[in-house]
Amino acid sequence: MKLSTYIICVILLICCEAKDKPVYENIPCNPQTISTLNIFKPCRQYIYKATYKDADLNLISDEYIRMIATGKNWEMQPEFQKELIIQYHYKEALIDQIADHNINKSYPKNEWIKKEVTGVIEDKYTVWMHPFRANQYMFTEVACFPTVQLPLETGKNWESNLNIYEGWGDWSNSKVKNKYEVLEFETVDTPFKKLNAWHIIGTSSAPFGVSTHHFWFNSEYGFVKMEIKNYEGQLLIFELESVTD
Repeated sequence: MKLSTYIICVILLICCEAKDKPVYENIPCNPQTISTLNIFKPCRQYIYKATYKDADLNLISDEYIRMIATGKNWEMQPEFQKELIIQYHYKEALIDQIADHNINKSYPKNEWIKKEVTGVIEDKYTVWMHPFRANQYMFTEVACFPTVQLPLETGKNWESNLNIYEGWGDWSNSKVKNKYEVLEFETVDTPFKKLNAWHIIGTSSAPFGVSTHHFWFNSEYGFVKMEIKNYEGQLLIFELESVTD
């Protein structure tokens, strides 16, 4: 390949990558905020790669999610949870095509959002967060939430329940029973880097079906990989791509 041709190819590649790179709204945050949190440090930025596939493993969407903890108390439950900002990247032209795969057929059609404010818990007993559940990821609401009960050890297990009320379409007025089990401490490969993490499986049973959630928890970076298979067999994978303090 001639040098000039090679240079043109490199320039085109860089331009394409820059064009597809997500652009997020700036989140005001003070890194000097006093905090005892190790994972959800004030202003720490997490970028996740989100890959969504149908039951035959055909790609539905391939996007990015940014997560930032502000260090503030979450206004919905200020005594227990810290504020977390989740920002979603997606291609506007593909919304209808992706939304056709929604497994909750009677849920009212909502406008997709770019940002949501939610909460997290991190203390010496528990690390817990709401899942990424906006837009095409809504079914994570009826799968086990990312959570660990400390300390962790192979074979440890726990349970929780989720009551779903009116307004949730097919899921309204139902109960989801969640069971968690710690499988092992292992090395998991993420786009960010290889990390030592606890591998945990969560099984969620509901009248409309069973969902499974494999996730990997690292004591420094939290939930570094999450693989959710919903009750229709669709697969959703969140992988940590970068961390910026």
